[in-house]
Amino acid sequence: MKVAVSNALSISADAVLDALREATRFSVQAVKLGAVCILLGSCTSSTIGRDVLRVGIVSLPPAYGNPYAAMGAPASVTWQQLFDGLTRIDEAGNIVGALATDWYLIDPHTWHFKLRRGVQFSNGSPFDAEIAKEVFDWLLGDAGRFTPVGNELRDLAEVSVLDSHELLIRTRLPDPILPNRLAMVMMVEPNEWRNLGPKAFGQMPVGTGPYVLRTWRNKNGAAELLANGNGWRRPHVNVVELYPLLDHAARFQAAISNQLHLAQSMKPEEMEIFRKRGFDVLVDPSKQIIGIAFDVVGHPESPISDRRVRQAINYAVDRHSISKIITYGIHKPASQGAAPGVFGYNPDLEPYPFDPAKARELLREAGYANGFSIKATIVQGTYANDTEIYQKVQEDLADVGIEITLVATLFSDWIRQYVTGEWRTEAFSLGWNTAPYHDAIRPMDYFSCGKARPFFCDQSMMAEIENAATEIRSTEREQALQKLQIRFHDEAPSLFLLEYGHIWVASNKVSGFEMANGAPQLYKLRYSQATDRKVNR
Repeated sequence: MKVAVSNALSISADAVLDALREATRFSVQAVKLGAVCILLGSCTSSTIGRDVLRVGIVSLPPAYGNPYAAMGAPASVTWQQLFDGLTRIDEAGNIVGALATDWYLIDPHTWHFKLRRGVQFSNGSPFDAEIAKEVFDWLLGDAGRFTPVGNELRDLAEVSVLDSHELLIRTRLPDPILPNRLAMVMMVEPNEWRNLGPKAFGQMPVGTGPYVLRTWRNKNGAAELLANGNGWRRPHVNVVELYPLLDHAARFQAAISNQLHLAQSMKPEEMEIFRKRGFDVLVDPSKQIIGIAFDVVGHPESPISDRRVRQAINYAVDRHSISKIITYGIHKPASQGAAPGVFGYNPDLEPYPFDPAKARELLREAGYANGFSIKATIVQGTYANDTEIYQKVQEDLADVGIEITLVATLFSDWIRQYVTGEWRTEAFSLGWNTAPYHDAIRPMDYFSCGKARPFFCDQSMMAEIENAATEIRSTEREQALQKLQIRFHDEAPSLFLLEYGHIWVASNKVSGFEMANGAPQLYKLRYSQATDRKVNR
């Protein structure tokens, strides 16, 4: 299985990297057009009216409308408007129905799903159990299993149809979070998918979501979405424009001047500015843990191969000051690889205290009383103020004799190293991201020997990880995950920094703003008549 997974990740990486190159070219052009349109108020008259919702986001999906080419942000912000899975994660992090209305476990290997009736794709084709099976069969087939989403379904054994709206899904191993896992399996219209192929389908996607794509780039430089007339969830706003504004200053200026109705990834110090101007400010509750991971497997001769050194690094960093000063207390210090509210979070764990003396003591025990030098590969701009965060880490480590050189790189280069496992530096930026499952097992898996090309591998933990991944009983499974949090905390495969959620702002021209699994629920938004005001032209 490990060989198959390894090949799957390698092949999917090539496809993702090709898409990233194309998306980067497109996004730069969109910023040039979209930012000028937004900031100068020169958008065409058709976009100024009350029926257009303008949203500023960091970027569009690297593979456009191919929902199997990546997982999570930034793609999920767009894809959740166009597609549905059988399930979804709601605002509170609970698994609820989407295209499935009910499900239950028949035996440890078999799940029964009942599907929603009366659902159509945006082209009018009906959705039913046969269609769902066709989608799953493609993902489990020769081409689909090499995609990131297909790889996540590698333990599915068979999908069978009971009747027009009932499915049986069998797994090779017990999978207690299969319903969570299916939230990322977006249903595509199989005839269009088959006839066009993944790349062309990405340009003209057909799903069951509340919106349908009109164009990836209109004359304002935005992706334009229209209300899906065949959708089972009818949006209140008929037209959405998604502006891929890579530059934070562009998003801030467009939002504060009311040229955008929603804007993603604002900085903590800007929250009060927006609140005073009547904006709603929401910190995404689907938090991940900002961290710097250690490539122990790839650098066995490095000091970071010693657990005492990794613990020393955690003691040396003043994460409380980082939280208070750099993020204005919005993002709390992290104690483990999950945030509160995630299944498997251990409330009894405390963050490593800031203790430079303890750090120096551990370094002396490990034989590095005079310190050492390492390098860390980082992607800047992933989180608000992340450059300042990494610089503070650099300063704190220098105080205990550890010189860390920060090597900035592009995401395309970072993901190539992540997939191949061939890191050029001893450390690298990597969050503990529990999305889209809202379950602690996901990041534990990639911080373990279970990763196809691991960077941290402690064989003594694998039996516990496999037990937590397959335990069907909820209470026992939660306890197993909480014990693992202690193990990971003590083994310190990464520097645990902050519990981070992207900050969104919403103009007082709209109401009903909610987030679910890292994406705004645009179909729920309404224009607020009492606070509506003209947009500057």
